[in-house]
Amino acid sequence: MRSTMRLVIVIGVLVLAVALAALALAQDGLFLCQFETVDGRLVMSCDPYLEPTAVPTDAPTATPVPTEVAPTATPVPMAPDMTDMTDMTWHPAGVSHGDRPAHEHGDPVPQWVTDAGYAPMFVHNAGTPGENVPAYKHTAFKQLAGRFGSVDWFGVFHLDTNPIGQAGRFHSYQLWMRDATGAVSHFNGWLDFGVRNNTGSQKVVVCGTDSGVRPIIMVNQAGCAPRFENWYARAGGSGAWAPDVGFNISPTYFDIGSGDPADPAQWTPINGFANNVTRRIEFAWYRERAQAAGVPFGQAFWATQWGERVSGPDASICGTQRAIGERSYTVVCLEQMIQPSLPSVVFPGNAVQRTFPSDGVVLPN
Repeated sequence: MRSTMRLVIVIGVLVLAVALAALALAQDGLFLCQFETVDGRLVMSCDPYLEPTAVPTDAPTATPVPTEVAPTATPVPMAPDMTDMTDMTWHPAGVSHGDRPAHEHGDPVPQWVTDAGYAPMFVHNAGTPGENVPAYKHTAFKQLAGRFGSVDWFGVFHLDTNPIGQAGRFHSYQLWMRDATGAVSHFNGWLDFGVRNNTGSQKVVVCGTDSGVRPIIMVNQAGCAPRFENWYARAGGSGAWAPDVGFNISPTYFDIGSGDPADPAQWTPINGFANNVTRRIEFAWYRERAQAAGVPFGQAFWATQWGERVSGPDASICGTQRAIGERSYTVVCLEQMIQPSLPSVVFPGNAVQRTFPSDGVVLPN
């Protein structure tokens, strides 16, 4: 097993981990997506580049949405079984385990990832601490696999679309890319949805229109026709050598407007959606940008969760504390790998939309 897979598993944070990122560059701009009715059918339109794409019939119409709470499963908080590591790996949709409601995790891990010596899990060195309600954070890990050009890819992204998750500034990601030679590159870190020294994300509440703010976690206002949540991270937020990633996510909860976002009793579900199972991802990786950053190709190197290169896992900065806004974070140093044969992944052909199985899935998912 590669040294990359040495896990630092701390009992107190087994249910805490993360993922995410996004960018709007001139040649690869991320898309703003919303639902609308065209010729009597529901479509999702993504501007400026994508043609409307059909969405499931259980998506909402463009009419005001009632704010009453839809039936959901309310799990009773309990300590998860810390000896059962299947709790930290992919399983089919609709499974309930530990203190979680029935949920789904997207795609299973491709064989080529495990053949390369990796064992993706939802608990990992780059997991963010204390960002979300522990009982629900696990359900937000979404795996996606695909192929862009000649590159196969697989990622684990933390997409917590409930109010406390939307408020979190940092979300973790793990991404593997296999190029045409069969060589596998690996990136992981934190994606930054905030600015300057702010504690939380740059969350913007909208009523059917985009704000134009970047970076952003854009969510729906209660009583308005819902649209996809747009999660666009700060460009280069996890290192100029790393991928830029963006998401459009089918929403699950309206913005609560006031009160404690960590209190699930105050969350207002959005009726009509299939519980966050329609997701769109776009990511870009620029070979020239990584070369300009001076990172080595073909050998492991180390960086903090924010993408700052360090000499190795024992660098003096590793394990120290860093204050951002009103929070303090432990600096973790993460192993990265970029193969010499990995080509750039850029627009067009670097985006995909998927709807995952929803049988048995309830909120929060």
